[in-house]
Amino acid sequence: MGIQRPRSGSTGSRHFNRLRLGVPATLVLTSGNRPCLIDDISCTGTRLRSETALTAGETAVLSFHELRLFATVRWARERECGLHFDRPLDLEDMQGMLWITENRALYDRMCAAGHAMDWADGIRD
Repeated sequence: MGIQRPRSGSTGSRHFNRLRLGVPATLVLTSGNRPCLIDDISCTGTRLRSETALTAGETAVLSFHELRLFATVRWARERECGLHFDRPLDLEDMQGMLWITENRALYDRMCAAGHAMDWADGIRD
């Protein structure tokens, strides 16, 4: 499976591949940081879940590893919402997301090891 740019003449409103991730991230809002789960992502936006409801029109920064993605909440239903990124994700970033989907067990082990190292270094509680 590869990452592709939009197809000309495509039907519907979705023009980019979406990757199903199910990975934790942080949503940075003016009211504070909120943990969230990225359900799926494309180069133009993402669908995520949060423990607290968001409001359409809010601006946010989605923080995932080294990525900081400025976005606007396009729609919100209960604890689920859709974000539209201010700028499309680079192809390299999307390929990194694809790597996560194809190597999930390794990704989870790397995250666990990173959290353990941070804790040992006194960075995390």
